[in-house]
Amino acid sequence: MKFILCSISVIFIAVLTVGICKFIELKNIRYNQPQLLADKKILTVYYSNGGNTKTVAQTLHSVVGGDIKEIELTEQYPKNIFEMSKLIRKQKKEGVLPQTEDIDISDYDVIFVGSPVWVFSAALPTKSFLKSNNFENKTLIPFFTCGGGVNKNKIYNEIKASANAKDFGKTLVMFENGIFLTKEQIIKWLNNL
Repeated sequence: MKFILCSISVIFIAVLTVGICKFIELKNIRYNQPQLLADKKILTVYYSNGGNTKTVAQTLHSVVGGDIKEIELTEQYPKNIFEMSKLIRKQKKEGVLPQTEDIDISDYDVIFVGSPVWVFSAALPTKSFLKSNNFENKTLIPFFTCGGGVNKNKIYNEIKASANAKDFGKTLVMFENGIFLTKEQIIKWLNNL
C-alpha cells in the first residue's frame, strides 16, 4: 500500500511539474507587433462555413485588435454538404462567384483575410470579396483553415491574382485538428511576418 501511495505521489508531482513548465513556456510567448502593423488601421475579414475559420479570425482579432467583419452571402449555400459541394464545384467550373454583402475597407491599411479551403482553393465567397474590393493601397495578409493537405503557395498565388493589393503578408495555414488553433501559434506567426 505504501509503495502504491509513493508511486501515485511521484506521478502526481511529475505531472504537476510538467504542467507548470508548460504554463510558464506559454506565458512567456510575447506578441511583438511587427513593423508591418505598427500605427496601422487593421481589419480582420473572414468567411466561415463550419466555424473553424471564425474561431481563428476571432483569436487573431483578439491579438491584433482593430475591427472584425464576416463575409456574408446574399444567398446561403445549401445546408446539405453533398448539395453544397455539388454547387461549389459547378460554380468553380463555370467561374461563377457568389454574391456577398458589401464590406467597406476604405478606412483600413492592413487587412487580414481568412478563408476555409474548398476543393484545394480559397472559398468562393472569399474570392468574391477580394474581387469586389480595391486593395490598391492596402496590405493583405491571408490565413486559411483546412482539414488536410493543401498547397499553400497555390492558394497564396490565387489570392494575389484575385486582389490588387500593394503588399502581401506571409500566409498562415491552420489545420482543423485543433493543434494550430491557438493564440500562441498566431502570435508566433505574427512575430515572423
